Amino acid sequence: MTRTASNPSHALDGTYRTGEYDKNGSKLQEPRNILTPEEEAKIRQKVCAFYIKACPEQPNTTPEVLFNLKGKAAGQWRLRNGHEQLRFNAQAFLQDWDAHFPETVAHEVAHSLVYRTFGLRRVRPHGPEWRSWMEAFECEPRVTHSTPLKGRSVRTYTYRCACQTHALSARRHYLIQRRRYRYECLECGQRLRREK
Repeated sequence: MTRTASNPSHALDGTYRTGEYDKNGSKLQEPRNILTPEEEAKIRQKVCAFYIKACPEQPNTTPEVLFNLKGKAAGQWRLRNGHEQLRFNAQAFLQDWDAHFPETVAHEVAHSLVYRTFGLRRVRPHGPEWRSWMEAFECEPRVTHSTPLKGRSVRTYTYRCACQTHALSARRHYLIQRRRYRYECLECGQRLRREK
């Protein structure tokens, strides 16, 4: 779309629409939604550096690093089929690189190191063991972040009773359809039925 005098890119209130043109007529860049290969490499290098600092005698024991985390979490350590994974939310790093690098990276590596030390025993996720690793990495042992990330969109299914409409989660819908669960309205006591 080109900018013309009859179709200005700014609204009447003086704001500018994103993804079009700035006030000088230059095309605005579309916001990125993925990290560059250089940014991903920098995160992977930091993961390796933290593991080398923690276990210098075993430098090649880093888990798989993925950038496929969605939702409001900036990072996640998880164990799948006996293999560790570190997952990072690219949007968190794109919105506020300085707030998440290296703190979010250290946060997830610390979870991994607690698991490697204590296994799956009863250790609090952000307890003293985790905090000591964060301090060893010279990072603030912060549990949450303040970057405003959009959560996942949740699919709902419409069910009705005698008095109102209910939006049921995909899980509850599955339980009704496949497992023959029954849900009743707390107000009228009638069984919920899917709206066609």
